[in-house]
Amino acid sequence: MSEVEVKISSERIDDIPLIVEWLKRIEIAKHIDQKMKKPHGNHQGMSYGQLSVLLLTYIITQSDHRLCAVEAWVKRHLHILELTTGWSIGEKDASDD
Repeated sequence: MSEVEVKISSERIDDIPLIVEWLKRIEIAKHIDQKMKKPHGNHQGMSYGQLSVLLLTYIITQSDHRLCAVEAWVKRHLHILELTTGWSIGEKDASDD
């Protein structure tokens, strides 16, 4: 009988699903995307509305408004953010560059 290695990982979800669902219900991403101009032609990845949902979720959960910390936070919570939003979040989508 062959051995199969199983990798188990865990991630704290805290209040992220609740906040994301609330932001989705008030359609914040849709409203921001309607008001903001489209990114330049070379832009790839998430829309401004989607990025705003990530940023607002970070601000509410962490009580911190610094953009420089969002990328690392998204990386730590990538699985739950993708599950709750239904979006594919790229490695550099939440970068402050």
